[in-house]
Amino acid sequence: MARKRNYRGVQFNQSATIVELAGTAIEDVRNLIMKYDDNGDVVPATAGTDIPVGIALIETGFNDITGQNSGKVEVGDNVDILIKDRGVCLAGAAIKKGQEVAAGANGMAAVAAAGDYVLGIALGNAEEGEYLEVQISKYQKAGAAAADNGATV
Repeated sequence: MARKRNYRGVQFNQSATIVELAGTAIEDVRNLIMKYDDNGDVVPATAGTDIPVGIALIETGFNDITGQNSGKVEVGDNVDILIKDRGVCLAGAAIKKGQEVAAGANGMAAVAAAGDYVLGIALGNAEEGEYLEVQISKYQKAGAAAADNGATV
């Protein structure tokens, strides 16, 4: 079993981070939205119905000075994950400041739809493939049926 890192005494980031084991090989894990798999390991969250753990840090994965393999992880490797406060993920679609953000294809951010598990609120605008700053505040967005409570005026 791979040994997990402990950042409790390190001040590289004031936000809470955890270290989990990768449940699958990932070509570049940096800034992806992560979820737990059935074994309790982390894999990219790929849909709004996935419950997000947090965002993989930009420093996680293999650190290659050439950049060719940076961010690569194999099964069982450590993945450093930001779980609260403010973080940066990759946008998988155009997202506007103030929109609720959920996981989308390939672990990238998408605009949350009704019933999705929200990672947080966009703190800026981003186009597909750009970095997006997010205030992490995890919750499940109300579904369309929940929004209509049947009340009449």
